[in-house]
Amino acid sequence: MKTNKSSSITLLVLFFLFTNNLFSQNEPVNELLKEAKSVSDTAYIYYNRNTMQKAHDMFDQVYQTDKSNIYALYYLTYTEYKLLEMSMQKGNWDEELFDKYYEPALSKAEKLAAEKNFESEGKTILAAIYMMKIANSAMSAVTLSPKINGLLNEAERSNASNPRLYIIRGQMKYNTPGIFGGSYKDAAQNFRKTVWLFEKEEQKDYLQPSWGYLESLAWLGRALEKLENFDEAKFIYQKALNVAPNFSWVKFGLLPKLEQKLKEKN
Repeated sequence: MKTNKSSSITLLVLFFLFTNNLFSQNEPVNELLKEAKSVSDTAYIYYNRNTMQKAHDMFDQVYQTDKSNIYALYYLTYTEYKLLEMSMQKGNWDEELFDKYYEPALSKAEKLAAEKNFESEGKTILAAIYMMKIANSAMSAVTLSPKINGLLNEAERSNASNPRLYIIRGQMKYNTPGIFGGSYKDAAQNFRKTVWLFEKEEQKDYLQPSWGYLESLAWLGRALEKLENFDEAKFIYQKALNVAPNFSWVKFGLLPKLEQKLKEKN
């Protein structure tokens, strides 16, 4: 009996040593991921391609070390999606950058979509990447639009509380001609739902996906402008700047243009 008790204690001690070592190994990795996430957030606020590339490379560093790290895979995919978006920036179009990241981003998003706990996020970001292809090549809309809508429906069935899927659905409604099912009203409804979900969400883990709140406010403002709800659009833009005073898309683009429009109207 003494031998069995001694063996049990030894196994228990070894277990605690192993788990403590595992946590200590994960700690620097998680800190690097958090730092990279902060860099990617800053990159979006300032809409800076070089900063987003820096965040991408930081996530890639973790992913190349441990390809089972789901957060590294997710944020690596996210930064590639944003680099695709930034490659089509007005006045700074970069076809080479788009070609560099389109296929790799698709491949990673498909892996995420196959992950049980990341199905909704994976299918949402996969839909977003396909949408970038349509923005780059309008002819691809014929084949990709049904695929995007299908992915978003699947993402919603998997997790209807995922705010990011409604951003992408809203963007599809906003950018699709009315004859093919587009609608500024439907777009605004989706962006409103995104904002509502974000504002009632309690994030417990910093590494969980959290991007999209500022984006949804900017897009909601744009949809409201199309619906000629200018005062509400201005309120929404100001709300975005209350959250992030240096949000460049709103600060230097959307809000000044709307204020000029209102000034000319009056």
